[in-house]
Amino acid sequence: MKRSLVIYTSRRGSTKQYAEWIAEELGSDIVTFEESKKMDLRQYDLVIYGGWIRGSGIVNFDVFKKRLTRDILDKMIVFGVGIANESVGNYQQVYDINYKKISRDGGKNPTLYILSGAYDPDKIDGMDKMLMAVMKKVLISGSTADASAEARTMRDRIENGVDLVKRENINALVKEAKKFLA
Repeated sequence: MKRSLVIYTSRRGSTKQYAEWIAEELGSDIVTFEESKKMDLRQYDLVIYGGWIRGSGIVNFDVFKKRLTRDILDKMIVFGVGIANESVGNYQQVYDINYKKISRDGGKNPTLYILSGAYDPDKIDGMDKMLMAVMKKVLISGSTADASAEARTMRDRIENGVDLVKRENINALVKEAKKFLA
């Protein structure tokens, strides 16, 4: 029987929830990013890494990807969790930031999924609170007419909070993962 592993980093629970659902659907082992540091990833037929998105970067993926060899990249799926609007531009930005320099040998990068998360402005503090306040001010200020509706939606999510976490958001990822494990 083929083995799979879900590795995640979560700040407020959305990524953890998705990781748990994915592991449940696939019968995968599941560990936090910190726990994964001591593991030999080559013993798995599929490795799934998930983290929350901050500034288009998937948290801790920059550190995690330093461990990746071509044999692991070839059997890997990545997901990021955030509250930005689903758009080609947002996806491309997350892809570019996270996959820069990942495939030095010209091989294929793992599929990237972006899953909709949750945000509660009453539950943030410190540096995150400051960063979100800055983001809120910047969103509309430099926006073009085409982008202003998207910027207003994001600003509303930051001001009022949003919960877009749904189990069905993992369906495409799970479908691809099952192909690895077939």
